[in-house]
Parts: sequence; C-alpha cells; structure tokens
Amino acid sequence: MNLKKFAIVLMVFFCHFTLIAQESFLLSGTITSESDQLTLPGVNVIVKGTNRGVVSNFDGNYEIDVVKGDVLQFTFLGFNTEEIIINEQKTLDISMSVDAQQLDETVVIGYGTRKKSHLTGAVSSVVNEDLDQLPVARIDDALVGQISGVNIQATQGEAGSAPTIRIRGTGSLTGSSDPLIVVDGLVVDNDFLGSLDMSEVESFDVLKDAASAAIYGSRGSNGVILITTKQGKEGKTVFSYQTYMGFKEARESDAYYFSVAKTAAAELAATGELSNRTQYIQQIGIDRDYQDIIFDGGIIENHSLSARGGTEKTKFSISMGYLHDEGVLLTDDYKRYNLRLKLDTKVSDKFKMGGNLAPSYTNTRRFDGSTHDILRQSPWLPVYHDENSIQYVDRNVYPDVQIGDYAIQRHFDNYDLFGDGTLIDISDTSNTNPVAKVVERDRNDLKLKFYGNFYGEYKILDDLSIRANLSGDYQNTFRDRWQGVLSSRNGAADASYEVSNENRIHVASETYLSYDTTIGDHEIDALVGISFEKWDYEGSSSLGTGYSSDLIKTLSAATVATDIESFIFTERFQSYFARVNYAYADKYLASVSFRRDGSSIFGTETKYGDFPAVSVGWDIAQEDFLKESNYVSNLKFRLSYGFTGNKDLDTNSDIIDLYPSLPLLGPASATIGGGLESAFIALNIANPDLKWERSKEINPGLDFGFFKNRLTGSVDYYRRTSDQLLLFNPVSSTTGFRNALVNIGEVVNSGLELELRTRNISTPNFKWSTTILGSMNDNELTDFADSNGQIQIVDDKRAAEWINLQGQPISSFYGWVVDEQIALENLQQPFFPIGAQAQDVYVKDLNGDGVIDDDDKTILGNPYPDLLWSLTNDFKIGNVDVSFLFQGSHGAEVRNMGDQYIFNHFNSGQDFVPATTPNQGFIKEKIFTNSVIQDASYVALRNVNIGYDLPENLTSKIGLTGLRIYAAGQNLKYWTADNYTGFNPESIDDTSATTYGYQRGGSPIYKTISIGLNADF
Repeated sequence: MNLKKFAIVLMVFFCHFTLIAQESFLLSGTITSESDQLTLPGVNVIVKGTNRGVVSNFDGNYEIDVVKGDVLQFTFLGFNTEEIIINEQKTLDISMSVDAQQLDETVVIGYGTRKKSHLTGAVSSVVNEDLDQLPVARIDDALVGQISGVNIQATQGEAGSAPTIRIRGTGSLTGSSDPLIVVDGLVVDNDFLGSLDMSEVESFDVLKDAASAAIYGSRGSNGVILITTKQGKEGKTVFSYQTYMGFKEARESDAYYFSVAKTAAAELAATGELSNRTQYIQQIGIDRDYQDIIFDGGIIENHSLSARGGTEKTKFSISMGYLHDEGVLLTDDYKRYNLRLKLDTKVSDKFKMGGNLAPSYTNTRRFDGSTHDILRQSPWLPVYHDENSIQYVDRNVYPDVQIGDYAIQRHFDNYDLFGDGTLIDISDTSNTNPVAKVVERDRNDLKLKFYGNFYGEYKILDDLSIRANLSGDYQNTFRDRWQGVLSSRNGAADASYEVSNENRIHVASETYLSYDTTIGDHEIDALVGISFEKWDYEGSSSLGTGYSSDLIKTLSAATVATDIESFIFTERFQSYFARVNYAYADKYLASVSFRRDGSSIFGTETKYGDFPAVSVGWDIAQEDFLKESNYVSNLKFRLSYGFTGNKDLDTNSDIIDLYPSLPLLGPASATIGGGLESAFIALNIANPDLKWERSKEINPGLDFGFFKNRLTGSVDYYRRTSDQLLLFNPVSSTTGFRNALVNIGEVVNSGLELELRTRNISTPNFKWSTTILGSMNDNELTDFADSNGQIQIVDDKRAAEWINLQGQPISSFYGWVVDEQIALENLQQPFFPIGAQAQDVYVKDLNGDGVIDDDDKTILGNPYPDLLWSLTNDFKIGNVDVSFLFQGSHGAEVRNMGDQYIFNHFNSGQDFVPATTPNQGFIKEKIFTNSVIQDASYVALRNVNIGYDLPENLTSKIGLTGLRIYAAGQNLKYWTADNYTGFNPESIDDTSATTYGYQRGGSPIYKTISIGLNADF
C-alpha cells in the first residue's frame, strides 16, 4: 500500500472513530423545586446554542437526545436558570432554586404596579386561572366569594343583568354606592362589564381602603376594581379556543307552589265538606303552578377564539367571542358579540407605544313583566283553551272565545255546576292570562360599544419616564318596548310602542411622569400627573299609542305620539395626582398620595376637592431575629389613613344628577285664558355651595405566612366615615319644594376582614389547597340632620315604612310586631282563592297602653348582612383537578312584599268577619308588620369544577399543545332561611339607599350545569 492510499484509509478510520465517539444518546430525568421538592411541569430544557429542546411533562419528567459535552439549560418562570455540562450520564435529576426577585408578584394599584410584599394598603387580587370556565354572562358574576369585603348580589335575575356590588358596605344616601371600575387604565361604568369576555381577563385587583383608592380621589369612596386584560407574550403564536354549553334552571319557591288538590284536602279536613267553588275548580281538571311555565329555564353557551404572541419588540393579542344566554325567565334572552385587539411595541430602547381596541354588541330581549303579579294566578287556570276548558266559557259575556285563545279567569264565571240554575263564580282577578302578559310584549335593549386606549411612553433617563394615555369609549343604546293587543285586560286600548335612543361619548387623556430607582437599600417609585375627561350625552324617546293590531310595530303606525323628549348633557372632569412609594431594606414601607379633582357637577366655589392619603408598613419577617425562622415566612403590619370622595348622584333625574348646583327649568304646560300654553317650571333649588361627598378611613392590617408559606393570609380592620353627604333635606314649603339637595349627614361603616389560604397536601401526585374568606360590616347612620327619624315609603298603595334614624343602619324596616294569626274560622273564605292567606294579623301592644298606634311601632330589622364568607377547596390528582366553593351570607333581611301579591293578601275572601272576630283594634295589615320581614341569609354551593388535562403525548398527535375538558356547576345547592318564602334572598328592587331591602317577587336564583373544553394549538 503506497503512502497516499494509507493516508486515505487512516483518515476514513479516524473520521469513523470520531462519529462513533459523538453518537447521541437519550438523557432523562426529573425536575423538582429545591424549596419543597415538588415536581415542576413546563420547564424548558434546551441544548444551549441550538434549537433542540423539550418541555418537562406534568410529573416533571423529561427526555432529550444529547451528546457528550453539550450544555443543557433549564429555564422556568420564577426560578433561577440552571446550566449543566453533559458527560456520559443517562439520568440527570435537577433541583431548581427559586428566583426571589421574579417570584415576588406585582399588584396593580392604579397608574402602576407595586410588589405585593411592599403593599401598605388593603388590596386583594384574583388571577383568572379558571374563572373563565364558570357559566356566567358577566365577569362580575364570577367574582362572588372570591374577595373578602366585597358583597356581590344577584339583585336582578335577568340574563345579562348587572349584579349589585358593595365594597365595605353602603356609604351614600343620594349618591351612588357602586365601586369604580377601571379597565386597562380607563374608567368605565358598571354596564361596561357586560361587554367583556372572561377569557380576555388576566386579573382583578380590588382597592378596598381609602389609602389605596385615594389615587382615584373623588371616585374612590366605594372602592375600586382594576381589571387587566391579557396581552401577547414573546414567542410562538398561541391559538386558543374555549367553549362551554350549559343548562340553567330556576330555583322555585316551595312556599309559593300552590295546588288545587292540597287546598281541597285542607278544606275537607277543616270543614268536612268541599264548597261549590272548590268542586267546580276540581272539575276543570288543571292543577299546576305557574312557576313551572314562567320559569322555563334556558341554555347558555360561550365561544372564544384568541391568538397571542409576539417578538422581543412587538407583542399582540387578538380575541373574539360570542355568548348566548337564554336566562331562566320566559322570553328572557341575551346575546353578546365581542372583539378585542391589543398591541404593544418597543420602537426603540427609549420609546414604546401600544393600545387596544374593543368593540362589542349586545342584544337583550327582556322579561317584560313582574313575577309578583304573574305568579299570583290560580293553578287551575289553563294557558290556552282546549276542547275541555272551552265548555266552561260564559258565552253570554264572551261569545267569540275559541280553542287556542288565551284563557282568563273571568271566562269561567257564571257556570251552572249542578244544572239547577245556581251560577258559580271562581275568578279572583280580572287580569289577562299571565303568559299573555309576557309573550305578547316585546322589550329589547340593543347596545353597541367601542372601547379604545392608546399610549406612548418615553424613557427620559434610566429611572425617569413620561407616559401619555388617550382613552375613550362610545356607547349607543337603543331600547324599544312593544305592549301588544293581547298583553292587557283592556286589549287594543292599552297597546303601545315606546322607543328611545341614547349616545354617550367618553374621552380621557392622562399624562404623568414616573420615577423608579433603587439606591442601596432604598427603593423609591413616584409619579405625578394630570388628567382630563369629558362625557357627552344625547338622546331622545317617544311613545306611540292607538294601535288596533300587532301587525305593524312602529311609531309611524301609531295614531297618537306622546311623551316626546330629547336631551343633550355634558360633564367635564379635571385632575392632578401624585404618589410616592418608599421601601427601606424590604422591611420599612411607606406610601403617600394626593389627588385634586375638579368637576362640572358642583358649584363655582366648590368644584375642586382634595384627597390625600398615607400608609405605612413594617415587614417584621425581614428583621434579623425572624429572617431565618423556619416557622414565620411573612409577617407584615400595615396602617393606612386617607380621604376619598363621591361625585355620582342618583336622584332619578339625569339633569339634576349632572347639574345639581344650578337652578334648573323643565318643560311644562299651563292653562292661560282657556287655552293650553307651553311653559317652564323650576326643577330644583339651586345650591352653588354643593360639593363632594367625602369618606375618611383608617385601616390597620396584618399580612402573614407561616411554615414556608403553607399557611398565608391577612386580617384587616377598617372604619370608614362618610360625611358631607349629598342628600335632600326638608325645607319650607314656601319655596315650592319639599326638600333641597345639600351636603349634610354622616354614615359610618366599620368591619373586619379575614383571608386565609393553606396548602394542605403538596406531593407530586396529589395537591390540596384551601381558601377561607370572611368579612363583617356594621353600618350606622350617625348624623341625619333635620331628616333624622324620617319615615319613608316605596309604594303609596302599599305604604310599608322605613325609618332613617341616627344610631341605626341607613335603611331600617319599621312597623308593628306580629302577636298571632287570625283564626281560619274568622276569615270570610279561608280556602279561596287557592293559596290565599289573610291580609291581616294581630300585633303587639309594645307600650302596654291598650291601644295600637304609632307608639307601638319599632325597628324590625335591616337589609345589611352581618357576615359574608366563602370556602374554596382545590384538588389535583394527576391530570384531574376538582374545585368547589361554598359561599354564605348571614344577618340580612328583606321586606318581601311579594307575599302580599302571591298569597292574595288583599283578596276580599281573606278579610276577617267583623261580627265574630275579637280584639279588632289589635289587627293591622301584614305588610306593616314583621310578617313580611324575612331572613335573607343563605348558604350556596356556588361553584363546582371538575377538569381533565389530556397528556401531551395524546394532544401532540392531533396537533394541539394542550386540551382540557371540564364540567362545571353553579348554585347546585342553595339553602335559605326557614321563614324565607321568595325565589331569591339576594334579589332587591332598585328603590333608594333609604328604602333599601324592598323585594316584590323579583327574579329567581338559578342553577347551571355545563360542560366545556379549552384547546391550545
């Protein structure tokens, strides 16, 4: 072999040897957390300098092809990056250490964020981990039981309707008590939450104390809910599809469930015989309750599609959604369509910009009726006439009634049951059929909304930046209401069509400087800024009557057009604000904020209000004597004190709400010289000194964590005093008015809040955690000036009373105390109508003078709960997770006026017999007594969720990066107090703060069972 051939063979040999030496092999292992030895799923395992990599599975296991000398890089959010040089080992287990800086989560606090460990105010946060799996139409419904100190009541049960939200009680009388809602920095109204899809929401942060909310000044006295929507992240675009479908079922009232058979049995047992009326009713052959028809249940379905991703410089998020909720009431229907685009881009190292745009459209057909009126119809009444019922129709009065027509009670009067000429009447109302009252009406709300927010931020220095925001929202609301020919007992005479159209444009601009620096152990972040806002309102409405049929439902078909109105309003708002946060060595903390607000609502000399706040904290766990403790992980004392305000009035007059300090005139008519002339009348008494309501609050608190944070939580005590209240105070009748709007009065809310979270079991294959929330609030009217002791009513016809008395809650029920019921033998007709009860009752002579008068009246209760609580348990077993939430409210009461209607209290058959009834001077109507004051306490199994995440080896085969299927339930069990008779103890009619707690039937609470899936690809 010559030298050349030998060299070639030698080169081939060495090359082959090198290839053998560099042959790859499979490396596997398990990744755990150094602090608790739990496995870590989702860790990125990458061969450094290449694109080769894998992700650890649910059990923290990984497998990857490597060669000797490779550097394996392990990265995971919240943990320090680990790098290992590979030798020849086939197994490599890694224990990753926590990155304390990353792990210290930040909380949104308004115009910025702050480390949770540095918070000195009362702020609660909820991250949307699985809230989007709850079958609810509105995102605020999903927050029930999630935050201490926040009471969310389903006061209106219609699909898409807003719940009532109170943070730390009610502090205003004529002003609004709703919290401020801020979405991605823009202040919006509560109705805006109906246009958001929960799958778009990243987190909720609730500012509960005055020091936290003072940065929003005159709008922060009722608390602030900050909502942050999701944004894109650097990396591969992730597409997600989320959907669920469920069935909703109303909770019916057993007390209101009437039966012909049961009433007949009770009558037979009491008297030994059945009356002619009862025999006739039995012969008709219908026996079912109208709850079964009016509460018809419905389907709820939701579909959401999103794409999120981006590069190091530009990140994007786009999503669209559709929701359809049929509600649980007959004709109730709600549809929502929404789109959201969010974009953030880093133009240079010093300048970034971005924004989001979110149009939405909702279409609501409302339940146009009142359950208290509809459900008092007798259970023997058919909905439509059939071959059986038509034979009982009184043809002398109703000759044209046919099979298929609506049945009304008067159709069945004057019937000769025994053929002896004796005619029997069984009607107890002249009303039309209850189903006709609903389905022959068509009431719709159509809302188109646009939301936009754009910003630019420039870094002047490394620690100093300036940011400008331009935000706005537009809302068009079209409402119409058709009341058909068959919807009323009066037929075509009551047919009408009402239509209104309203537009609102809200524009806001904000500019502020931010400074954030660390100098040794000193951390300082500060901001100072200015903002301007403007609201423009315009709208019109009209009413058409004189329709003879249901064929053409337009205003042009009306013979008479009345109540034609239009309006144009403007509101302006200007603010200056500043805040400084300070931390020394992560243990001595302080925050100072100030806001000065000016509003066009108030008088020329009082347009501006000042709202300062200060809070301090001491993180004892960072002290040397506790820093190395194995038991104390976190122990921070907080103390805050601050002022907030309230500018939003609710007087039931838009023009007075926006211009209360000015002398206002309204259109009217007057007869002059025998003719009707147009004129103007005064609407109010001007008050140029009118100014903000003010709230001052002190809040000591404690945040704690023990046993390596396996047990964490917080305790807060607060006392909030709301003064300078905007209320109507009595004035001399010589002014032409009964009262005038002034700043006077004081309300105090004080309470205790507890949040407790535990990690009970935490192993690789089984995890169990628990969250307990509890809050107590005491409401007291401490100053009501000349109005102290005033008696108020809601309805002139049924004048049940409320009293507003110093030393008591704002709204207290007032009246006589029940002594005993009137005996059945003393009633005119105790078994007619079906389900009827006596309207009167014996009451107590409290002062013992032998006479029942106003001196025997007393406070009967109040509508505010003493205790709110929730208990959540989360379990995870392998790929299966289970969670459930119990929630309860105790101590609140309602004045359930629905009893009077549904039990037919006012029917003459339930009157007592004057000739035989004793002690008639001690008898009063039930509605003026505690007979209809009912315990509104409840305990509910609010949420249940069972889910399964399919293994990666299965999802990857079908092109998905993740797939979750789940079943969810809401209000599966709902327990009420024994004496509560209604459908929903949370349901409260919208009256006023001084007559709160009025319930007249209302909408039922509902149960929902749904199934859904989330797919990522």
